[in-house]
Amino acid sequence: MKYFFSLVTGLFFTTLSFAQQAGNNHQFSKFPQQKNGIISGIVLDSATKQPVESATVFVFTEVKDSASGSTKKLLAGNAVSKKDGKFEISNLTSPAKLNIQISVVGKETFERTVVLTRANNEQNIGNILLQSTEGNLKTVVVNGTATKPFFEMGTDRKIFNVSQSLVSTGQTAQEVMAQIPSVNVDIDGNVTVRGAAPQIYVDGMPTQLTLDQIPSDLIDKVELITNPSAKFDASTGGGGIINIVLKKNNTTGYNGGLNAGSDTRGSYNFGGDLNVRMGKWNIFATANHRSRNSKQTSHSERDFYDNGMPTGNSIYQRSDDNKNTGSFTFANLGAKYSFNKSNNVTLSGNYVKGTFDGNNPQLIDSIFADEPEVYGNLLSKSSFGFKNFQGDFKYQHNFSKDGDHNILFDVNYSHATSHNFTSTTSSTFTDPDFQNQYLPDVLRNITGNGPHKNLVFQADYANPITKNTKLEAGIRGQIEQVASTSLQYTDSTGTATNLISDEYLDPLASSKYSYKNQVYAAYGIFSSKVGEKLSYELGMRVESSNYKGTQYTIPANVATPFKVKYGAELFPSAFATYNLTDKQNLQANYSRKVNRPNFFQLLPVYNYSDPYNIQVGNPDLKPEFTSMYELSYDNSYGNRSNFMASAYYRHSSDLIVSYQYKQGDTFLNTYANAASSQTYGLELTDMMTIAKIWDMNANFNLFNSLIKNIDSTGGGQNQRVSWFAKMNNNIKLPAGFTFELSGQYNAKTVLPNNSGNGHGWGNSNIGTAQGYIASHFDVDAAIKKDWKWGKGNTLSFTAAISDIFATNKTESYSVTSYMVQNNYRLRQPRVVRFTLSYRFGKLDTNLFKKRNNQQPQDNGGDDGGFMGI
Repeated sequence: MKYFFSLVTGLFFTTLSFAQQAGNNHQFSKFPQQKNGIISGIVLDSATKQPVESATVFVFTEVKDSASGSTKKLLAGNAVSKKDGKFEISNLTSPAKLNIQISVVGKETFERTVVLTRANNEQNIGNILLQSTEGNLKTVVVNGTATKPFFEMGTDRKIFNVSQSLVSTGQTAQEVMAQIPSVNVDIDGNVTVRGAAPQIYVDGMPTQLTLDQIPSDLIDKVELITNPSAKFDASTGGGGIINIVLKKNNTTGYNGGLNAGSDTRGSYNFGGDLNVRMGKWNIFATANHRSRNSKQTSHSERDFYDNGMPTGNSIYQRSDDNKNTGSFTFANLGAKYSFNKSNNVTLSGNYVKGTFDGNNPQLIDSIFADEPEVYGNLLSKSSFGFKNFQGDFKYQHNFSKDGDHNILFDVNYSHATSHNFTSTTSSTFTDPDFQNQYLPDVLRNITGNGPHKNLVFQADYANPITKNTKLEAGIRGQIEQVASTSLQYTDSTGTATNLISDEYLDPLASSKYSYKNQVYAAYGIFSSKVGEKLSYELGMRVESSNYKGTQYTIPANVATPFKVKYGAELFPSAFATYNLTDKQNLQANYSRKVNRPNFFQLLPVYNYSDPYNIQVGNPDLKPEFTSMYELSYDNSYGNRSNFMASAYYRHSSDLIVSYQYKQGDTFLNTYANAASSQTYGLELTDMMTIAKIWDMNANFNLFNSLIKNIDSTGGGQNQRVSWFAKMNNNIKLPAGFTFELSGQYNAKTVLPNNSGNGHGWGNSNIGTAQGYIASHFDVDAAIKKDWKWGKGNTLSFTAAISDIFATNKTESYSVTSYMVQNNYRLRQPRVVRFTLSYRFGKLDTNLFKKRNNQQPQDNGGDDGGFMGI
């Protein structure tokens, strides 16, 4: 019924559009019309590039009703695509303006207008790529049985449909990212793409949320752009952009689902989603609550040196029973209203609230010259809470019927607040049995809070000037405001009963600051085709930014203003694609990016919160610029199979690195611009259907990383050839069962340059260091059972186990002129999870009684792609 309704309304509005242009059609009447026109083409699936058989092709012409004076559409010819996707319709009127419509169940209807002339009465419209539609309710409401492949190639991105992933069910975006080829996730949730940190977006906009604050059950797909064009933020850096697209639905009627789960550590989650669409309205809502219980084992060893010679001083820390508990709630509500085919408005917002508590005991063994060997017992308890609201308003105006010529206005605002409290008790003894106390207990309490506001406004314009050329342009502004207060109270007598008082305030270990970061940009992109095989895109972006902040002394509250301004810089990009065949193409691209020093790297104020690693910023830092090159080969072969090979090269100048030096007996950590760094490699990705019931995705990345530091940093040169691999297997078993097995292996890699892209004081690694991260691997598995009944109602039960062999550890070795450090951490090994999901839905065209039957159903879109820069 939906396909019939879409066809009828499409024909109706196409007729109206042509009626308005009827005055222009007289140009054909001056030639005698003949029945010698031919239209041909090939129908392909947009995701798999495979031929689509039995697609219905209609060709319509227009005639003027002599009685009413109106223009009507008449069927001029039709055909059905063959097994190879080809079709041909002959005996068409020529010269004439004809409308072509191609449709098949499960695909979006394709529509195009062509003109036959006396000189060119044969038109081959080439490859027609049909997009999957949400029209089949059983496909829409049952995520586990959706027909979308795991991997799809977009124009400028790789698309991973992760809603079907079993091993990440009932978890967070952190576990989802671990399944994505090209993406590495460490045990703390830090994400890198080809060795660099990407920007994380949600539904096409930057987010303040961390990956572990986004439930995996709400994620529809992940879009990976390894080399963003000039259309996107230049500060994406070498890691590109990862866009998390949340689940939405454009099916007429209503549909939704409920889910609940738990794991063997006592964590649990539950939530649901609901989508209602009828006529001009599309309303969507999701909510999810998740608790988290985790454990961690870690130890580190630090040996101190002086001029390359060991001093005999060392510190050894060990923690075997770190436990963290907490929970967070995620809610999203939005509505899209289509005034007509030309205008629509979307208003949405999400709210996230969470609290997390930690209990982290540590044993410390330290040896220092002229002091006895000391055994420490450190007990740390912490709590952290946050609230985050994000609202988004979009208005889109389509100048053309197909929406290719449009302008989009987008305003996004987020406001986050957080608070934290940490209480530590440090005891020292001269014996390993903790009987002979060496010094009184040291008590510390740390309190902190601060808001974080972010406003992004942008406008994007797209105009297909001709059939083969397109112009895009846009502007963007971002204003970020951050304030933070962190106060540390210390008592070295072990007798304080109330640390939170001026008597125990430690001004050197406390901090208070606020800053504003502003970035303004504009871009222009021109794209075109040369012949039938070569297409290209040229872009230019101009961007400027400035920091303006204030540091306050504790407790006098004396303000010290601080500001740094970076002038306008140009960021070009270029893309070229050559179609070798219908199923194979080559793509080459280039772009320039920037990584500007953040407020904490620039601020020349000492931070004494860690007495062994005092932090101070460097106001003379320069921005770090990166040039990115990529050459890719894509081949769609076989049945639902796709192979892609990418060679890439990334070169950074004025690389921002951590720099450690010694002042007296104190180690100071600051930042400096190194000479350069480069990374180059080869990445292979293959999505293949091994058997009718077995799909496999494999990814292999071989790369070389080289960091050249300036002499003053003492870091020298750090280089290592490395590789990592991922594999995911999905096997459909009888009786509604599905089995999934995935694994990844990371070989020994060069120690990151520790450029400190995040907000906050310092980093975990020590200065500019030689060293490496040791190899590691992990394996996950899951099995799912589906039950179906009625019209699309389903119930699913999933059992999954992560890190089966408890091998997903992080081991690192780093060396500077002053110390050698070994770190080991193992987090959340071997966890079993159980999830129960229920999906429901109904196609109900009478849900809204006031529906206008003549109102077209707009294409809706998923609002998840990048709607701007």
